[in-house]
Amino acid sequence: MPIWTITVSSPAMESSLGLYVWIEDITGHNQGDVEKINLINDYLGKAHFDLEGNRLLKIMPNIAYGLIGAAVLIAIVGFRWMGWLWVIFFAALMAYGITEALMWAYNYAQNLDPRTIVQLPEALSPTRPGSAEMLKVSATSWPYWGSAWIGLSLVVGIMVTWWDR
Repeated sequence: MPIWTITVSSPAMESSLGLYVWIEDITGHNQGDVEKINLINDYLGKAHFDLEGNRLLKIMPNIAYGLIGAAVLIAIVGFRWMGWLWVIFFAALMAYGITEALMWAYNYAQNLDPRTIVQLPEALSPTRPGSAEMLKVSATSWPYWGSAWIGLSLVVGIMVTWWDR
């Protein structure tokens, strides 16, 4: 389930382009969207969405599996202090993931190639929540259902640990 969605639209485009950010992948809303956005990025001097070079996409599935395995083990063993340790570790990993994603977004938006065809008056970072418009191109970026499930998992972990007396 995607954790983030980004949509780019413009009056000059036939249809909007979009990305889903998964815990281990980036896919398009439609077939070919990732390639089209990367082509636009060439003109703007932005980096491509490189799945191979993104370390966060490589390690996050293993972290998620580890958290799930630890939660099951803690549920079986039943030590309350282990539950609190899991909650703290989960919250720390969420903070790390958000920080890493924001740092990537900043670099993606700010490190523009000065030799590009189109020179932008300012940087546009579509990964922060909300909407932005530049040069008649509108970008919206919002958490998606996967983010809600991640947050719900943390809340349930806190509730179960708190009420397990």
